[in-house]
Amino acid sequence: MSTDTIVFLITMGFTLIIHGGLTYLVVKKQDYSLISGFYNRPEEEQQRLIENGYPQAIGRLLLYTFIILFISVILALFQIPYGFEIGMLLFLIVLLGGSIYVQKYELKHKRKKYYWITGIIAAIVITFVIVLGYLGLEEHDVIINDRQFKVTGLYGVEWPIDEIDRVKLLDELPDVVAKSNGFAAFNRLKGSFRLKEPYGGGGKLFVYKGRAPYVYIEKDDDYIILNQKDGSETQKLYDQLLEKISE
Repeated sequence: MSTDTIVFLITMGFTLIIHGGLTYLVVKKQDYSLISGFYNRPEEEQQRLIENGYPQAIGRLLLYTFIILFISVILALFQIPYGFEIGMLLFLIVLLGGSIYVQKYELKHKRKKYYWITGIIAAIVITFVIVLGYLGLEEHDVIINDRQFKVTGLYGVEWPIDEIDRVKLLDELPDVVAKSNGFAAFNRLKGSFRLKEPYGGGGKLFVYKGRAPYVYIEKDDDYIILNQKDGSETQKLYDQLLEKISE
């Protein structure tokens, strides 16, 4: 089992335990004090919200999102293509849409206010996800000339040609230990990642997973690994870069 799979299992396992535990306490034990803001309301408001079905609706939302999250993790473990990513998109849609929907059970004089608050939050989150997804999935351009090596786009880098120490072609992508600051979805890795030894440390990846080969570029203690959708284009990049640093 690869290191990144182990990290994924630990992270998502912990997430499922927390989410599942909260769902159980709210749905089965009816511990509504765990619902954000509910415990701080006057007892009269709490009782009216229970009569309206507000905490019960929150419980159903927790249950639905837990089921989606659980299925998404299973799909990831069985390596169903894009199963986890699609599952997480569905999770986000249900969570945000459900958060708006449950406001129908809110107290009448507060309902409009909370519709606006949850609606604005949902719009901000959706906009952020769309922008991040666009930038993350956007193809990276590689520019090589006599003076510099440059990768454009999100998390782009620019290195002087004469500072590059080594270039080699990899048949396989090293195991990813952790993501430091980057984008990882739909078989795209872009940004800063820690890799398994002997690479270790931290470097930048601009990679289409499963599309060998990969070009490894090293400068001092830093490195970049990249490729293109077409393996022949990756080979051309390698040949071009090797020629420049050999001059």
